[in-house]
Amino acid sequence: MIDDNLLLKFALDSGELMLSSGAETHRVQDTMHRILSVSHSTGVEALAMSTFLIVSIPSKRAGSLTLTRGVYNRSVNFGKICSVNEISRAFVSGQITLKQAAKRLEEISQTSAYRPIWRIISSGVTSGGFTLVLSGTWIDALAAFVFGLFIGILLNLNGKTKLPYFFTYLIGGFIAGAGTVVFKKFVPFAGTDMIIIGSIMPMLPGMTMTNSMRDIMEGHYISGTSKMAEALLTAFAIAGGVGFGLTTLSH
Repeated sequence: MIDDNLLLKFALDSGELMLSSGAETHRVQDTMHRILSVSHSTGVEALAMSTFLIVSIPSKRAGSLTLTRGVYNRSVNFGKICSVNEISRAFVSGQITLKQAAKRLEEISQTSAYRPIWRIISSGVTSGGFTLVLSGTWIDALAAFVFGLFIGILLNLNGKTKLPYFFTYLIGGFIAGAGTVVFKKFVPFAGTDMIIIGSIMPMLPGMTMTNSMRDIMEGHYISGTSKMAEALLTAFAIAGGVGFGLTTLSH
């Protein structure tokens, strides 16, 4: 017989890991509901929002059991999302037990896909690469690569200091804008626009905006609009930081 409390916790842990890794709200809700359906109980409920999860299941021994959890971490890790999906499918199909599924989920949550140094380097490569794609010169790409490294360090530190996202992207935009102005003084033929556009690429909220539209189309209007507001706020922060950096050091 399945332990109802352990089943609820497994569903919550799965939903939290998926939501914090960048999964869409409707996908998270569907996964939790499928996990809870293993109990063969009627009245199973699972609700996922942008920062909040609720699961409920009727229990013959203790009445209705409900657990809630806030989710405040944000990242993009498709590997973890796929791993959680695989574990949930294996559990629902009966290939693994609940305890085995919970143990494998804990192992996935504790693993890091990439080391911080590789994330920082990837940020620089992304910035430099996009500068070249957007018809920038190799000098522009080199500058964007350097600024991308600094922005990568900033984003990595944000996960440790818990600095509000708005200020993180504001500072990141300032690095791109101010750094480009300084670089332009030493290299007059550098392309200011190309450097700035390439530098801010690691910070752009493309994933958040995409998930917001998918949630809205699936009928999750609260989560969709909140994610859209988050994406717009992030874009405003980046633009404000770039503008402040340009106006501060250009005189």
